[in-house]
Amino acid sequence: MDEIDRIFERFLQRKFFSGGVCSISIDGQIVFLKAYGKADLVKNSDTEPNTLFDLASITKIFTTTIILQLITRKKISLSTPLKNCLPITSRNTTLANITISQLLTHTSGLKAWHPFYTNLPNDNFFEVLEEIDLIEKNSEEVIYSDLNFMLLGEVIKEQLHEDLETIISQHIGKPLELSSLTYQPSNRFTIAVTEFGNRTEMKMCEERNLRFEGWRSLHYPISGEVNDGNAYYFFSGKSGHAGLFSNIEDLMKLGDLYVKGGAYKGKQLISKELIDQSLNQQVPNRGLGWEVNGIFPEGAGHTGFTGTSIWVVPEKKLTVGILTNRLHVEKPKNINPFRKDIVETVLSNYEKLKGDL
Repeated sequence: MDEIDRIFERFLQRKFFSGGVCSISIDGQIVFLKAYGKADLVKNSDTEPNTLFDLASITKIFTTTIILQLITRKKISLSTPLKNCLPITSRNTTLANITISQLLTHTSGLKAWHPFYTNLPNDNFFEVLEEIDLIEKNSEEVIYSDLNFMLLGEVIKEQLHEDLETIISQHIGKPLELSSLTYQPSNRFTIAVTEFGNRTEMKMCEERNLRFEGWRSLHYPISGEVNDGNAYYFFSGKSGHAGLFSNIEDLMKLGDLYVKGGAYKGKQLISKELIDQSLNQQVPNRGLGWEVNGIFPEGAGHTGFTGTSIWVVPEKKLTVGILTNRLHVEKPKNINPFRKDIVETVLSNYEKLKGDL
């Protein structure tokens, strides 16, 4: 589609990112797939359709998927408080009564972000949670917080008695036949690099007067390691809020699972009712795990800090994946104008795309 080519070229020239991949499917059939620009400017390597990207916060949708599977299997429910599904939290009065639903919808009241690595050498997540001020403000508000999904990652480990890598592989990778999804990618894949060191988080820590001495070098782009500081320095690359890598094909399969009401190849992995709840507004602008409204005028979506996004519109059987390396530029910018242009172009050309099937 020429319009998408033009949008990518325009934003590449303006250095919103150095490379990207876009894929569109209708009813599980790919109607558009194309790669643009460079995966790595230092090595001058091209972005390819199967290039792996650091998904950043799209990891949260994979975490959501496991949680919805647990609810489908009646191991937990949306109203289950943390003290009942993650017993270690029962001693923390702030956390004990927070429900699964509140974590998924970002209505727990927990603060938006804390650099847990600044508490090292204490690497015990629950001990650090005891040490820090957890509440941001009025808990009736939606506060998009990584802490919510760090906790959901811990719930998953507690309930399934495995580490996150094994759980993701067994409960999403195998059932959906995903070949690239992983927490720690091997170099047999082409991987899109990200930031030159954790410049953004260094600044965020400075603003909060928090010290950390273990930063990665600012001279090289981060490659094959998760960009997110908490995931990398504190959680050894694996967390419920960030850490997963994937190519566009595997990301599209996850989107299709939601478009098709929680079923894959005739097998119901998540109840249709839960899928519907997850993609529809439960609180302002949020479904269960997913974002509604904002840059997604229909359906639901999620973005990632590294420049990634997934968008699904079940009524149209539409899935759109956009992976970019927006941090691999001299000065990172907000790429929502780019995402919005793609979304609007896909909607206005939907009938034409459908006709291509």
